[in-house]
Amino acid sequence: MHQAGLPDGVINLVHGKGSTTGQYLVDAVDEGKVNKISFTGSTAVGKAIGEVCGRNLVSCSLELGGKNPLVVMPSANLENAVAGAYWAAFGTAGQRCTSLGNLILHEDIHDEFMAAFMEKVRTTRIGDSLRDDDVLYGPMLSEKYAKDFLEGVEMCEADGATRLFGEGRITTESSPENFLGDAEVGVYIWPHVFSDVTEDMDCFHNEIFGPVVTVVKAKDFDHALHLANASPYGLSSAIYTNDRLEAYRYKTGIKAGMTGINNSTTGAEAHLPFGGVKGSGNGTRESGIWVIEAYSYWHAVNDELSGKLQLAQMDVDEIEMVEAEVDWSVLA
Repeated sequence: MHQAGLPDGVINLVHGKGSTTGQYLVDAVDEGKVNKISFTGSTAVGKAIGEVCGRNLVSCSLELGGKNPLVVMPSANLENAVAGAYWAAFGTAGQRCTSLGNLILHEDIHDEFMAAFMEKVRTTRIGDSLRDDDVLYGPMLSEKYAKDFLEGVEMCEADGATRLFGEGRITTESSPENFLGDAEVGVYIWPHVFSDVTEDMDCFHNEIFGPVVTVVKAKDFDHALHLANASPYGLSSAIYTNDRLEAYRYKTGIKAGMTGINNSTTGAEAHLPFGGVKGSGNGTRESGIWVIEAYSYWHAVNDELSGKLQLAQMDVDEIEMVEAEVDWSVLA
């Protein structure tokens, strides 16, 4: 920013933990020192920030969690759908708010899709992209994120979901066939796939931040759309179908801030509004032209130069005179 020409002090970057530095900023709202907060993180913390901002009438942009659904219908190009689901689930080790959560497969193509999908999962190349070529993802952000992720894996197990692939943390004794990294240097995690997931399971509703996908089977389009809307989140979503009516019904029926048609749940476009609904956000959008309104406010100015009082929306004499001169019978 400084190199771009902004003077010192216009933008200040302060690193710290949410429980300390972040809390000081939130407390400053109550003290009248902050008039805008933008937060990316968990829904629980977002609600707490929204409460503080609400009672002080301060604007806040909340980009929160997600359990982003991806639906695959029988008319879809399955090769394309497999590629999209694979990247959405495991790209960047699943450490994106828009990463795939629930993979919802129509029962007619479930087995064929999963055969191709699991083949890609088994051959996933994991390592240090600064050293290793053509890796899909590297280590987790930190030990804390790895610990939280493994607790999510335990939740899937406790729910009774079927583990098709994944053995927790990668170690020198336990690693996938295409692991290229050094398990002693980074916090690397196996890719995980859980099937037989149903709507009544906790792992269906809760975000698991990392390389994991929960697979759900749908009976038909209506059931698939219901499942896509059944989690408490509404950030990103996707559908793979070559039936344009299904695509239209999905984009109008899904409760999400972003939807991909024959594309993955990840990959925000800079020219489109970014943000979610339900437990994923408060309706603000941070991207494209819409971000301008999120960080500013409208100011209406009436600069009257006539020297006379103008009664807004009440000075009707001139309008009535014009209307009186109109021959309505001719117009009829």
